[in-house]
Amino acid sequence: MKSPSTISKSVKFGLHFAGIWPGTPYPGVHKAFWVIAMVLLQTYQYEYVITRLRTESLMILIDSVTIAIPFTLVCIKLIVAWINHSVLREILSTMEYDCKKYAVIDTKNVMSKTAILSFRLTSLVASCYLMSTAFYTIGTFAAQQANDSTSRQLLFKMNLPFDAHESPAYELVMTAQILHLATSAITFGIFSSLLLMVTLHVGCHIDILCQKMMDSFDTLGNEQIRFFINRQQEIIIFVEKVERLFTYIALSQLLSNTVVTCCLGYLIVISVTAENGLPMLLKSIMFYNVVCLEVFIYCFVGEFLDIKSKMIAKVAYEIPWYNLQPSVSRQVVLLILRAQRGLPLTFGKFSNLNLESFTSIMKASASYMSVLLAMS
Repeated sequence: MKSPSTISKSVKFGLHFAGIWPGTPYPGVHKAFWVIAMVLLQTYQYEYVITRLRTESLMILIDSVTIAIPFTLVCIKLIVAWINHSVLREILSTMEYDCKKYAVIDTKNVMSKTAILSFRLTSLVASCYLMSTAFYTIGTFAAQQANDSTSRQLLFKMNLPFDAHESPAYELVMTAQILHLATSAITFGIFSSLLLMVTLHVGCHIDILCQKMMDSFDTLGNEQIRFFINRQQEIIIFVEKVERLFTYIALSQLLSNTVVTCCLGYLIVISVTAENGLPMLLKSIMFYNVVCLEVFIYCFVGEFLDIKSKMIAKVAYEIPWYNLQPSVSRQVVLLILRAQRGLPLTFGKFSNLNLESFTSIMKASASYMSVLLAMS
């Protein structure tokens, strides 16, 4: 019987779509497309913000910045993935290898349950990102209708070198912007889904290891304790690879999402009190939820892995060491000490990812938002 795989089909599709799945045909074409699209888009977006810094209203400038920063973050994520492509390949191959090798000791079908949960959660996350693009697009068209039906607004402000408000240039630019927004949203969200998927994989195999340890209490010997120690070491090495891939992505998330959540919170508060604020509310509310969800996912996985590692220590501590040979009991102590160190994921090697970090980010965003509200 074929062993279940914890690699989610939705993540596999997203990585293929972004051109970073190992073995994707014509990877150079994908890289060229993203580089050209991002350079052109970001140049015209930031040029608009800089040239209209003193002439445009604060609300419009903040709206432009909140959509420009996530595009920059997509570019950073792709560059990190390209640089660490070998690490990503090792992570995915290790997941496949683990599922095949340790399916024999999975007596409670934990891998099958994790595979189903991983697919559902990653698909839900990807759907939220696509939904946010739909809300953003609807809000933009609704704002156009509410302000002046004869004026034409682009999906996001750009300082283009030609008049983009006349046909057929307007239709072409809008189509390109909608397509780019949708493709960027998929790529933006696929990294969160990937991190969530590999975290569930680690949690699954820690559960299998702990179950095997509990089942072996009465027959524990040197061979079995060596198996547990080696398996723990394999999990530690796997998490270190995940750390190498995501640490600088997480750092860029920390810096950018603090600013974006602050700006989006400001837009939501202003749109609630404004007379014709419904279009801006539509554009911002789902976008805000998705940004907060992404920060939460990154912080949650750090907390989750730390708890799972401590679970190994707890199960090992309950082993009846007094019935074991001294050489075996000493190895149990080694197992406990290594588990107590945790499985840390960090923001660029500076600080650990955990739920405390999430609350700090949200508090900082709320503080900056109050400053913007005072300025307006």
